[in-house]
Amino acid sequence: MKPLRLAIVTIALALQSAAGWAQPRTDQVRIVYQEPADEKYRAIHDAMRQRRVLENIGALLNSFRLPRELTLEARGCDGRETAWYDHDKAVFCYEYVDLIRRYAPKVATPGGVQRGDAIVAAVIDTILHEAGHGIFDLLEIPVMGREEDAADFFSIYFMLQFPIADARRLIEGIAFNMGSEARPEVTERQSPEKFAGPHAMNAQRHYNVLCLAYGSNPALFGIGIPAGLPPWRARWCGDDWGMLRRAFTKLILPHVDEARLKDAIAQARFDWSPLATEAASFDKPPLGD
Repeated sequence: MKPLRLAIVTIALALQSAAGWAQPRTDQVRIVYQEPADEKYRAIHDAMRQRRVLENIGALLNSFRLPRELTLEARGCDGRETAWYDHDKAVFCYEYVDLIRRYAPKVATPGGVQRGDAIVAAVIDTILHEAGHGIFDLLEIPVMGREEDAADFFSIYFMLQFPIADARRLIEGIAFNMGSEARPEVTERQSPEKFAGPHAMNAQRHYNVLCLAYGSNPALFGIGIPAGLPPWRARWCGDDWGMLRRAFTKLILPHVDEARLKDAIAQARFDWSPLATEAASFDKPPLGD
């Protein structure tokens, strides 16, 4: 081999070696449940493990071919009710469940999803949202508009891949919590700075969830248009879902082992309670009829 060609090959091999031959591959998701420092969050830690919350989400995300490891971590956060993504790690704080509980239905959503299941749905949505930021980062997925909206849609898309009974509970749970959290935003005067953040207002997120779910399957809620979704918005929800599905097909799914994803969906177990049937006990739609 000529000296120049040998030098080029040597440099190329050195660069590949330095990069660790980082060929994207599946099974790159690590699960971590940290022990809570505050024992009052022991029950949340134990319930998340019993429900296999991180495991179910991790199984979905293990179908992605990623260039490096993505960690899903549940932990205590010194009293902060938050969740975030940073440096290849999606973090969910046990304290965040306190916020979710404040806005969960007292008994059941208007569609009968019981309080405990609505709380689990909101936890799953939060972790999938933060994991969505991670997928955009690791795979360098281009995002038009606010990344926080895209992370919402990432979570909603995956929830809607589950069988209809699971998808309905997930969607109703998170939509109720978002709508409940939005009530002060629509009943109280807001400062201009409230609109300056990277997140959409909770009322918008509430209607986006319902609209995309209805657009994906008008039979999902069993009663046509879900309670609280204005008919004029529902009219265009199929188009909204079609746009999201096209974006996923072009930008996200090429990085997914779809056989692995289908298997993960088939094996997921959420341990749902039966739907409530006493209509008189249902909570009202969080933003009104």
